Amino acid sequence: MRKLELLAPAADKDVAMEAILHGADAVYMGASSHGARKSAANSVKDIAEVVCFAHKFRAKVYVTVNTLVYDNEIAKVESLVRELYTAGVDAIIV
Repeated sequence: MRKLELLAPAADKDVAMEAILHGADAVYMGASSHGARKSAANSVKDIAEVVCFAHKFRAKVYVTVNTLVYDNEIAKVESLVRELYTAGVDAIIV
């Protein structure tokens, strides 16, 4: 039998941690830029804290980078994705 993943949205660090404490297998959240939800603008530092917390519970953290990217923004988005990779996120949602 396959296992479904319980994936919860998290507007910020506190919501992400609560979702994990209440059984979420994974959370998704927006970074400080290039996420479709402007209200979910989390710093890479906060995301890294969530990753550290989540991994203690064998949960995953996905980050949205899901807006249109213009030519003049490519370097900034590439830098953001590298920072998120270094922070240990499990996936990027595009």
